[in-house]
Amino acid sequence: MTQSRTETFIRNWEQWGGTWELRENPVAARLALLCYLREQKRSELLAWRADDLAAPGLVEALSDAGVILLHPHRRNLSPDLAMGLTAADAALAASGSLALVPAPGRSWLPALIPIHHVILLPTSRIHQDLRAWRRARPHDAARALIISGPSFSDDIELHKHYGMFGPRHIHLILFDE
Repeated sequence: MTQSRTETFIRNWEQWGGTWELRENPVAARLALLCYLREQKRSELLAWRADDLAAPGLVEALSDAGVILLHPHRRNLSPDLAMGLTAADAALAASGSLALVPAPGRSWLPALIPIHHVILLPTSRIHQDLRAWRRARPHDAARALIISGPSFSDDIELHKHYGMFGPRHIHLILFDE
């Protein structure tokens, strides 16, 4: 059942314009993130706290690779900071959407401000739809930020423009736990 939910989620996620990669475990997910950062030539990330990133050992691996994690504070955000890192609390297969729940140390700023947003997602967090997630986590669903692909807006001639009101690129790293 989880396999078909994962496939449904990925298919719907792609329709929104998000990119993704599926890895077999958290170690492979850390390596995938490091490779993605190298491809994007990024060494600074606006990120959640280590405990909330869903991949044990991630902060140490990033530090060893020379990547600096900055924690969001509204008063000292740099306009040059181009990449944010969070984890998803849930994925909704039917819509291809992700849910992020706020908490101390889990600002929405890394998901909304940078041009690139990288999201870590254990496949165990993929639910069939919003109702299924709400049954599993009733208090989280009411407070969640729901993300359905990169930010875009259409102009008067219906041409899409990405990154107008949020990230232009959203890259998802899914992994089995």
